[in-house]
Amino acid sequence: MYLPELKSALRKYNIVPKKYLGQNFLVDSDVVEDIMMACGFTNIDWVMEIGAGLGALTTRLAREVKRVLAIEKDRTVCLALNDIMKGFSNVKVLCDDFLDVDIESVLVEAPFKVKVIGNLPYYITTPIIERLIDNRNNFETIFIMVQKEVADRICAKPGGKDYGSLSVYVQFHTKPKALLDIGRHAFYPQPDVDSTFIEMQVLPKPSVQVKDQSKFFAVVKAGFGQRRKTLLNSLLSSDAITLDKPGLAALLTRIGIDPGIRAEQLSLQQFAVIADAI
Repeated sequence: MYLPELKSALRKYNIVPKKYLGQNFLVDSDVVEDIMMACGFTNIDWVMEIGAGLGALTTRLAREVKRVLAIEKDRTVCLALNDIMKGFSNVKVLCDDFLDVDIESVLVEAPFKVKVIGNLPYYITTPIIERLIDNRNNFETIFIMVQKEVADRICAKPGGKDYGSLSVYVQFHTKPKALLDIGRHAFYPQPDVDSTFIEMQVLPKPSVQVKDQSKFFAVVKAGFGQRRKTLLNSLLSSDAITLDKPGLAALLTRIGIDPGIRAEQLSLQQFAVIADAI
């Protein structure tokens, strides 16, 4: 859907893009083709689309995959999308907030794990990612368009400023990879930032093995909670850790972790070693 087509559709269905919903419609057909090529969908795939809008991706998906479940929160946009997609028998439009959808129920007919695609509103990117990962047993691969800054954090490796608790959380459950950088000009209304299209391949088991996942993430959260402090002092601020300072310093030293480093220098495996030791 090019910009003139989009504007015509907006007029036809009496739609005004809502900033508070983060509505930025994709209007660059070359970007749509790049996305489809990057995803490598096949004609047997079932795909769940989050934030389908007026169908720029939905229409292209419908021509290529077996089944599409298009989820759209805005009721007015959803009614328009239903009209636009009425010629495609393999598309089901669901007017609902993805954060409220009963995922198990809406995917009950899927014969295998589905693939996810979505242009995520910037203001609720993290809650959507968390919900996807919480329900990861339903998904094979997750393809999402997010603010470039968020993509950098998701894919970051230890040692840099972008690496943090979000990096560890996503990389614990998935294998993320940046696929495409997408400029703000590809959307209408044009957002203030650029986007990145990323792939998160759901792992059959966590990337590192831990005795207690809640303890692992408590250590991660504490470590990054006060980034400027040393690992030792950051960990001491957590209620999940009951050791005193000398005891915690001795434990870290015993497992080969320098108490004076910062959390951003630790790999997932090192976080796992610390959590298991504690």
